[in-house]
Order: sequence, then structure tokens, then C-alpha cells
Amino acid sequence: LVYTSALMMVLRFFAGPLVRAFTPLGLLAICASLAIVGLYLLSFASGLFFVFAAATVYGVAKTYFWPTMIGLASEQSPRGGALTINAIAGIGMLTAGVIGGPLIGYMQERSAQTAIEAKVPGVYSEIAREDSYFLGSYAAVDADKVALLPSEQQAEVRAVERAAKQGALAKITIFPAIMLFGFLALLFYFKTRGGYRPVALAEGAAASGH
Repeated sequence: LVYTSALMMVLRFFAGPLVRAFTPLGLLAICASLAIVGLYLLSFASGLFFVFAAATVYGVAKTYFWPTMIGLASEQSPRGGALTINAIAGIGMLTAGVIGGPLIGYMQERSAQTAIEAKVPGVYSEIAREDSYFLGSYAAVDADKVALLPSEQQAEVRAVERAAKQGALAKITIFPAIMLFGFLALLFYFKTRGGYRPVALAEGAAASGH
């Protein structure tokens, strides 16, 4: 987290030239593509170099999502001012916190359940607990119950769980894939209108720009 946050901080100083070169939507589409690649690499990365390489790809992908989306909303809805920007930011934070985090946790737990049931038969029912998220309840591994297993079985279960949860990152690529589809659709929409241009508040029409 420290490494990717530092990487994002440095790269954001160079956002201007990239936005001018690719347009905001083009840059967002590139970031979504990199996020897919980065998450997929992280799903099976092992070894310090490989992990850092995958984290670098994902860190670059994350860099421009937030500021570019805020800038895009500001350019396309200038009359909304701070209200529009705060609404977009609030929706993004709520979606990530209320929906994104729990849903990703659910996907990882389901992967862990499937893997443990396949590789350590008959154990999952002993170590499972019920958890819940916004769509309902699901079974999750209870670390306290795992600690009660024989030491050899503990190690096996934990190894399987760890590998399964890491592998679940490949499934999580569905989220940036949906974003990529949305950005490409918007790019196509603006292309049919002559290309992306920010809305000029004074004229109430598109001004020449990116």
C-alpha cells in the first residue's frame, strides 16, 4: 500500500500531459485496461520481484481513476459546480465502501470455500461461520475455529485459503472490465458528436479542448 500510494502520488504530477494526449475518457479506458492486467497478475504472483511488478501495473492503473473522473464530471457538468463534484465523489466512496469491499470479500470467501472443500474434504463445515453483506449471508472461514484443528491440518487449510483468496483476484477483474466497457461506450458516444470536448459554461455548448 505504501509503495503504490507513493507511486500514485508521483505519477499524478504528470496527469496533465496524459489527459491532453488521450482525453480524460481515453486515459480512464487505459487505466481500466491496466487494472485488469494488474489484478490478473496479482492473482498468481509469487516472489518479491513479480509481486512488485504486478503491484506497479495495478498502482499505475489506480493513479488516474479518481482525479480524472472528478475532472470529467466537472468538465461535462459545469453548472453543477461543487454539488456535482461532491455527489460524484460521495457516490464513488459509498459504492466502494458499502458495495465494493463486502462484495470482494464475498467472492474471496466463496473461492476459499470451494478450494477447501475440494482439497481438504470434510473440514470446511467445522471451520465455517456465517457472515453477511448487503445481498445477504454467506459462509466464511473462522480463524478461531481453524486454530482448533491439528497443526498439520491447520497449515494445509491456511495454505489453501491463502492461495484461493489470491486467485480470486482474477475474478475481481470483472469490475474494471465493466468500467472499461463503460468508458469505451462513452468514447464512442463522444466520437459520434465530433470528439470529446468540455462544456463551456458561458456558451452552454462544447468548447474546443482536448
